[in-house]
Amino acid sequence: MPRFAGVVVDAPLNTVYHYRIPPEFSGLVEPGVHVKVPFGPRKINGYVVEVADVCPIEEKRVKDIAQVGEPEERVTPDLLALTEWIAVYYRCGWGEALAAATPSSVRKGVKEKTVLHLSLTAEVEEARAALEFFKKKAKKQAAALEFLLLKATASGLAESFPFAEVETATGASRTAVRALEEKGLVALSPVPLHRELASLAEKSKKIVLTGEQHDAVERICAALSAGKFSPFLLFGVTGSGKTEVYLQALEHALSLNKSALVLVPEISLTPQTVERFRIRAGEVAVLHSHMTDGERAEEWRRLRRGETRVAVGARSAIFAPLDNLGLIIVDEEHERTFKQDNTPRYNARDVALVRARECGAAVVLGSATPSLESWHNAITEKYTLLSLPNRVGGAKPPKTVVVDMKTEWAEVKQMSVFSRELQRSLTLCLAKKEQAIIFLNRRGFHTYVHCASCGEVLGCADCDISLTWHKASEDLRCHYCGLRKPMPKACPSCGATALRQTGTGTERAEDIFRKLFPDARVLRMDSDTMTGRDAHARALSAFARGEYDVLLGTQMIAKGFDFPNVTLVGVLSADGAINLPDFRSAERTFQLITQVVGRAGRADKPGRAVVQAFQPEHYAVQSALAQDFPAFAEKELAERESLGYPPFGRLARIIAKGASPVKIKTLLAQAAEKLKGASRRPLAVLGPVPCPVEKIQKDYRFHILIKARSHREIETMLSACGNELSSGKGVQVAIDIDPLSLL
Repeated sequence: MPRFAGVVVDAPLNTVYHYRIPPEFSGLVEPGVHVKVPFGPRKINGYVVEVADVCPIEEKRVKDIAQVGEPEERVTPDLLALTEWIAVYYRCGWGEALAAATPSSVRKGVKEKTVLHLSLTAEVEEARAALEFFKKKAKKQAAALEFLLLKATASGLAESFPFAEVETATGASRTAVRALEEKGLVALSPVPLHRELASLAEKSKKIVLTGEQHDAVERICAALSAGKFSPFLLFGVTGSGKTEVYLQALEHALSLNKSALVLVPEISLTPQTVERFRIRAGEVAVLHSHMTDGERAEEWRRLRRGETRVAVGARSAIFAPLDNLGLIIVDEEHERTFKQDNTPRYNARDVALVRARECGAAVVLGSATPSLESWHNAITEKYTLLSLPNRVGGAKPPKTVVVDMKTEWAEVKQMSVFSRELQRSLTLCLAKKEQAIIFLNRRGFHTYVHCASCGEVLGCADCDISLTWHKASEDLRCHYCGLRKPMPKACPSCGATALRQTGTGTERAEDIFRKLFPDARVLRMDSDTMTGRDAHARALSAFARGEYDVLLGTQMIAKGFDFPNVTLVGVLSADGAINLPDFRSAERTFQLITQVVGRAGRADKPGRAVVQAFQPEHYAVQSALAQDFPAFAEKELAERESLGYPPFGRLARIIAKGASPVKIKTLLAQAAEKLKGASRRPLAVLGPVPCPVEKIQKDYRFHILIKARSHREIETMLSACGNELSSGKGVQVAIDIDPLSLL
């Protein structure tokens, strides 16, 4: 009797399609298994979500499943439920959510790299008897067998060893070992090659908890023991020891035979985080997008097989296939890198809360600068607030100095990059053999090129953005589409040869620094320099070892690192993003300054921070300099409440792009009318208007912003549009629920 499978396909569809399970796949098809199915004229990827004896449609219309993935690589029931929630909440296809939850390398069947291992399979006494015989007749076989017996006797276990190690130690050939295998004495088998991340060479040390740390650990561990969903916000100033709280909570979870998941916002943070967790927790699997297909498949399969119970990774690690999940840690929970910018547009922090709720786990959101949504949930007691107000080990917050760059430029009569105060501080820091971090969140040499004759700014032909001059490669680049072109000899608009390069990126800052301090060893970290395999880990390891005096870079150096010899931080353009047309710009400015300043003075040496700004009087800058998050949050929350922005309301953003701005505006205008008709509030729908960056990769971009009191209200409004918001006819439409950026 035939059986049938309900399948969701990897497409923006939420329909369950039904297929017959052919006899050859009997016993292999179950919920969560990856399959290929005929879909129209082609075969596409899908996932089984149900299996039944009865088909809800006419059997003669039902086609057979074409291909079935490995049953042991199926999506677990809890992740099936989680991805179904993602599909509904973030308005995408269930199959699309499932595809995001499984590495493409696993779906493609990419095999793990293996190494041949040799192990003893016979009883020790039997092997010893055989050894005496082989010593006379087959010396190579005897050598291999003796190696395994000695190891087994020393360890008390019949371990396996890489064949290459046995071959080097004994001279035994593959032929000799195969002969032993035929006699049933040994086994030669492939074992997955486990790769280690580059180490930052940190040492394990006994930590004495502060009172605040102890209280935080106690409360998290109590929740873990209770086995109930418990959300915590761990609000700790930079250097307050949040990581140690994470580690002790993780150790307790493992002692209860539960698994744990640690999310970090940046790939550059992964090596240091993994090293700390590996020292304390042993085996740790790593998941992030800069790994090769084989590496990601290997780590995912190690978790799926239960070989390790701890996963550490960036955003997509929220889907790690962990059984008996007891603890989820989201470090730097405020970071927008946790938000996926393509389908499915999920926020890993929010998905972590849903996953923890469904499996009765504790979830710890940690930050020195929490998102205002998380802070509001904590002060209204939806989350439990755990505070670490002091740095550990008696370390003091860095002394901060703000430099008004308007005044600085007027006094030195030039547009200097390094203020006199920062130069003095760097001179003193380097003289004392201490290290410094310099932050500038713009890469390239000059940030734009303009014509002094007509004022034309050289821009990308395909994007609504200026081109950046990169001196090392001697080209102009678009940081949106990747266009590269040589510098023109004359202005493309008026023909004048009066092109001027303006603005400063990290490449120029490095060039100026080297001229000011020719003897200093400077390391630049940005997406232009960190391109090779393990580049982040190697660079940070070198800086940690003291091979460089100064680390200069973009936001990848702004958070999460702890270097005891760093006593100075310089922020070159602290308020560069404060006037962007986004209601979160003040919050992001505060977060960035606070996080960067917090890198200084992490040990017993006093720290100093020099912050250069053009609007030093802005409350975001002033609050960051004072390291006073509650004061900033109070002012910013009052502003948000008056405007109905999160956390006092919910947002959805509809973005449409295409080659024809007329088509886009027409489609969005019709959608806006339906949205307004479904809303009782006159200002609930804003737009359509051009996006702040109106054109990217030749496509024009327009958007609508929906403001609502609740997510349910947003669902009602979007449902009223029906198929109005479907892509097609030269226009691509995306719906972004809870957007973190309006650019």
